[in-house]
Amino acid sequence: MIRSEAKLLVCIPGTPKNDVTWAYARITRAYAQYLHDLLGGEINYAPISAKEDVTHIKQAAVNCDLVVLGEPEQLGLERPLTGHPYEKFVTRLPTSFLWARRPRYPIQNILLILRLEKTDDAALEWGARIAKPSGATITILPIVPSLPVMYSLGNRIQTGLDMLLSSNTPAGQHLRRLAKRMAGWQVNSDLHLRQGEPELQIREEVAEGAYDLIVIGAESYGRLQRLLLGELVGSMLHWVERPLLIARSFS
Repeated sequence: MIRSEAKLLVCIPGTPKNDVTWAYARITRAYAQYLHDLLGGEINYAPISAKEDVTHIKQAAVNCDLVVLGEPEQLGLERPLTGHPYEKFVTRLPTSFLWARRPRYPIQNILLILRLEKTDDAALEWGARIAKPSGATITILPIVPSLPVMYSLGNRIQTGLDMLLSSNTPAGQHLRRLAKRMAGWQVNSDLHLRQGEPELQIREEVAEGAYDLIVIGAESYGRLQRLLLGELVGSMLHWVERPLLIARSFS
């Protein structure tokens, strides 16, 4: 059963510095209010400034389901020479995180990226929670992992789409279990299958689809494994031009 309400924490600048900052804050507030109207529950605001780090937000996010952040410039966060200012939020926040990048609503089309990991369940549930009241269609894109990831997951030589379509592989069984959950929620959904490197699969799908929201599970392995196996979420922060929800398991 889909959770019916959500506790949102919206992070906005405590003292906007200029008209641009005010505009970013207004856009984020309006988008967060739209999500609140869809989901119900509670909405709270946390004023933050450039001097405050992720620890401040982490403390404010206790017992929240979703942290909503607008553009980094809205909060006065400087972009480092390498990486993205929100990468630390992705790796350290204990709750799901929504980067309201160029928000668009009403939400009619959602791209749900499945990574064949445990966090897929959280991503699936967030996609359904938003799609159900909005009437949106979810496009499910299961990512065929790169070879190092498949070996780390214990998969045999069987690779590519065969691994997803077969009912005899862990990946195929995982996909079928999630599809059954989605069907039980009676949410409109389509399945798209692609081949190639994981990031290329996502880039092509995003480029070809008019998606209002992208949902993906947080990476469940540590920094060293991300370096060895590759990561998707951190990379997406650099090029995605629409809202991105990074889901973590519900407590």
